[in-house]
Amino acid sequence: MLRLAVIPIALILLLAGAMVWSGGGTQQRADFSYIDRGEVSTLDPNRMSWTQDIRVGYALWEGLYTLDPVTLDAIPGCAFPIDISADKTVYTFHIRPEARWSNGKPVVASNFIFAWRRMLEEPGDYTYLLHYIKGAKEFEDAFAADEPGKPADFSKVEAIEVNPQTLRVTLLHPVAFFPDICAFPPCFPLNRESMQEYLDVPTVKKSGAIHENYKKTFTRAGALVTNGAYMLKDWQFRRRMRFEANPYYWDRANVKSKVIDKISSDDLSWSYEMFASGGVDWITDLSGDTASELFARHDPDLHVFPAFGTYFYSFNCNEKLNDGKPNPFFDVRVRQAFTLAVNKQTIVDITRLGELPSDNYIPLGAFTGYPAPHGLSMDVARAQRLLAAAGYPGGKGFPQTSLLFNNEANHAQIAQSVRNQWLENLGIDVRLEGMEIKVYRDKLHTKDYAVGRASWFGDYNDPSTFTDKYKKDSGNNDSNWLNDKYQSLCEKADVEPDAMKRLAIFAQAEKVLLDEAPILPLFTYVNAYVFRDRQVKGLPLNIRSMEMYKSIQVVR
Repeated sequence: MLRLAVIPIALILLLAGAMVWSGGGTQQRADFSYIDRGEVSTLDPNRMSWTQDIRVGYALWEGLYTLDPVTLDAIPGCAFPIDISADKTVYTFHIRPEARWSNGKPVVASNFIFAWRRMLEEPGDYTYLLHYIKGAKEFEDAFAADEPGKPADFSKVEAIEVNPQTLRVTLLHPVAFFPDICAFPPCFPLNRESMQEYLDVPTVKKSGAIHENYKKTFTRAGALVTNGAYMLKDWQFRRRMRFEANPYYWDRANVKSKVIDKISSDDLSWSYEMFASGGVDWITDLSGDTASELFARHDPDLHVFPAFGTYFYSFNCNEKLNDGKPNPFFDVRVRQAFTLAVNKQTIVDITRLGELPSDNYIPLGAFTGYPAPHGLSMDVARAQRLLAAAGYPGGKGFPQTSLLFNNEANHAQIAQSVRNQWLENLGIDVRLEGMEIKVYRDKLHTKDYAVGRASWFGDYNDPSTFTDKYKKDSGNNDSNWLNDKYQSLCEKADVEPDAMKRLAIFAQAEKVLLDEAPILPLFTYVNAYVFRDRQVKGLPLNIRSMEMYKSIQVVR
């Protein structure tokens, strides 16, 4: 039986059909409300990386391509028609005359060029996706090098404004998934005119270039100008975000819910009580005891289906840790030993949602025809031999090491299970360190850890959405694992025109990664949505777990 929690007075007001928030005044209940997996960390497309950020990004912005609400295939967005050259290297985007920003101004080619240039000057986690454009990587490198008297020349980046409504982009080579990239946050446009009010002190580079800096406040409600189906009406951190339909959006006739609320909650039991009481219509990611109990009794409101992601532990592969001490995980034998010493079935016995234990990084079955390689399965004897060869027989002399994780869901239980196995099988007792999600994210990205909980969900329908994470120019390579053979295979796959040969090359690359063990795969995720079929319409159970909010409707 599920244990009921006390429902705060704010929720009672919500259920009554109106909410009073700290900003003052009474607001009508949203047409659709949901609880996502964690707080949004940024509404700057340049910085978006986490799932909850990207979901909101798709609601507020629209790229040259967008995603089909059901299949999530890339389809024309604010550009139509789109002309593609015979050799598939030149895309000519004709921006829809009716495409408008939330302030009523037209969307123009320069909005994209401004956003992409800013992304190259201030690299984010996904800047490498722009490197398929001719001249983009060279510009980024020259801007970063900042040689005196040699300013980076953006005119050599082949993203060209033919006229205000036409953008021509030339690629280094055919990129089968380029439409998907154009539908993804790094390629979203930005309204430079509206951002001028938030200009900070510019940076004068050694080269003589002047770099425009923008204060983060340009993403606040009332300041942020977007071109998607919705605009940001209110953002009360750790309480709620409210989105209202953009009255100037070109496809506004097909926007089903006019007002959407994203409610904040870190407590899964509280979240479920919100849903059970009618306070929210959808929980995007339910886990823990509440979810496993619903799963065990086949509750019709719990929708469990395959996910496009893998749960794993990440090893810091730098020679030294941030504190200057030698890093034992710099040695591949140590990483392999820690990987081989874990029984992954015990982990999914904790999660209890039908997840599949996995030795692979790319989810099995995610790509038709992909010849998945074999990873490192549990082999305690081999693990012990490798650890001894690395200089730590029976775990003796191994430095004190911490395992980092964020204090959410069942990450602590999983960490405890893995810790116990490492102690029993390797003789190494690691310290567990749970922390708030933002601190955890920062530590992972700044490589301020030895072993950390991690995961990766694919962003588009191509194996490169997984393999690119560990390329040299990736902003998402939290392990800082660099391998020339892996890099070469990924680059070879990039230009291989034959689809099946390309999959085989990616499989070779994944095999290198699995053998080198910068990560310890544990299981393939499942999505666990909670919503009522009879009420919520337009919410597809798609492996990629991205949703086009404009197509969601609640029938009360």
